[in-house]
Amino acid sequence: MKDRVLGIETEYAVIYHPGRGDREKPSQLALYRRFETALRGRVRSLPNAFSLLRGKAGRFLENGATFHYEATAEEYEDGLIEMASPECRDPYTLIRFERAKDELVEELADEVNEELELAGYSGRVRIGKNNVDSEGHTFGSHESYWVEDPLSTAMKLLVIPLWVALWAVSLPVLAFVLGVQLALILALLIFVLALLGCGMLLAAVRRSAAQPLFRWIERQAERLESHPGAITGRVQRLVAPIYPLMRLHSVLYNRFYYRRFRTYLTAFLVTRIAYSGAGAVAFDGGPLFRLAQRPPFLRSLARIFPGGEDRPVYETRDLFFRPWSVLRSRRRLHLLVGDANLCEWAQVLRVGATALVLEGIESKVEWEWPVLIDPLAALQRVNRDPKLSEELELEDGSRATALEIQRRYLDGVRRVLAETGSPLAVWKARVLRDWEETLHLLEHEPEALADRLDWVAKRRLLYQEVPDQRDREALRQRGAEVMREGGAHTSADRRLRDLAFRARRLDLRYHEIGPKGGYRRLELAGAVRRLSDAAGVARARTEPPDDTRAWARGQAIKWAQTHALSGGAAWHRVRLGKFSWRWFTDPLDPQR
Repeated sequence: MKDRVLGIETEYAVIYHPGRGDREKPSQLALYRRFETALRGRVRSLPNAFSLLRGKAGRFLENGATFHYEATAEEYEDGLIEMASPECRDPYTLIRFERAKDELVEELADEVNEELELAGYSGRVRIGKNNVDSEGHTFGSHESYWVEDPLSTAMKLLVIPLWVALWAVSLPVLAFVLGVQLALILALLIFVLALLGCGMLLAAVRRSAAQPLFRWIERQAERLESHPGAITGRVQRLVAPIYPLMRLHSVLYNRFYYRRFRTYLTAFLVTRIAYSGAGAVAFDGGPLFRLAQRPPFLRSLARIFPGGEDRPVYETRDLFFRPWSVLRSRRRLHLLVGDANLCEWAQVLRVGATALVLEGIESKVEWEWPVLIDPLAALQRVNRDPKLSEELELEDGSRATALEIQRRYLDGVRRVLAETGSPLAVWKARVLRDWEETLHLLEHEPEALADRLDWVAKRRLLYQEVPDQRDREALRQRGAEVMREGGAHTSADRRLRDLAFRARRLDLRYHEIGPKGGYRRLELAGAVRRLSDAAGVARARTEPPDDTRAWARGQAIKWAQTHALSGGAAWHRVRLGKFSWRWFTDPLDPQR
């Protein structure tokens, strides 16, 4: 597929640092509500359209992006802000919308801090764009690519009966779960109405007798609004029967869908952390510095991921939540393997090179794409090898380093593009040039990439903070020990503990969105390359891409807001008023 849409979903950590006068700190959910209120005052938007299975609090924005609350049912009050870019056709357009996302979240945080101060809080909210917090929780920077994944006639004849049989089992279970949830909601509503009715009867007889009941109802309503996690956690148990079904669906879909990509793209994804990793400091006895943050949390190759710790490289939930997509030849490829980048060069290369490799795999041009014997183990090995010298085992019996594997992909993409015979798009030529330059510098002069790659920039900052190699080796061996309470017994231990906390703080502070962030300071000092232009980013704040369905969706949202209409939005549809719908089924069609 020469033309495709691509995008990135970024989960932002919202960190509240309490002040001295704070008796309590607001929950993440309470902070999100303040963020959404601020958002609605700045940006034209519509709420997410109703969905039985995938409902999330949030909004679709006039520029085609989304803004919503991401949380598990078990920890509903401890969620994150997630923003997804609109559908873009090339990585240079995408980078403008990524920059616009970061700027918007930063401005909203400033407004929320002002509101918190007025509400009596003395602490401040900060925003982190990374993948691991100080307590070891992970959050993602997910990529989506529109791909060609057709099934042969024989494969369709095999999968359709199995698919029908599986849904014949699944639908009654889903109906039961949804029915129980609706019954609980109805029962709660009847209970509340009955209490209100009793209160009104008491008030009619003796008004003072009804006041305690009304106050109790009001307290319970306030409690539910402030702490809905007490309910969502219990309701989540009712959804438990769905999870075994999802595992069965995963088994079926892995047999038939995305097979070519899992076979030929995986080695590329494993080794591209050589330039797309955001860097990580670790005190677990292994290397002190790692290329990327995400690899330790990826424990399976492909599956439907409803939550938990078993995160896959390829997430296949669309085949479950959009069942009709199994009958189509084009669908979304959803990747969870990437780090959240701040360096624009790394981000463009991460998405642009991936799009080119996908084009190569989809083509009919013959090329021996590398295939790793154990990709998950290889991912951990590459991540722990900043020198990029370790050899990985391939299925053809050969061994190759991460850079050698990347060069095979680069050569394959060039072969495919050369054989198409059509003029090369400007963005593709630019990505090819930068890809080659990056691989060359990683091999011969990696420090020259400190202005372009996050992990190299962060490592340079770490070495400035801890310049002595002996100290870095001591941190590698004993960092975790001295950071534990009571772990520093001598003055040397206390000095090492101070270095460890400084290294950890540097690791986290690099990703802060705002003037105190490590990356921001590098940018203000002119130490990193910027690829997005300020005028283009300013347009991206309000104008969607004009060559994908994001344009049609964004215009519909603007029209609704201009005409003071209620409504709701999803990726493929917008409701205007109560009964008027606009549909956008083709991601490549702007409907202009």
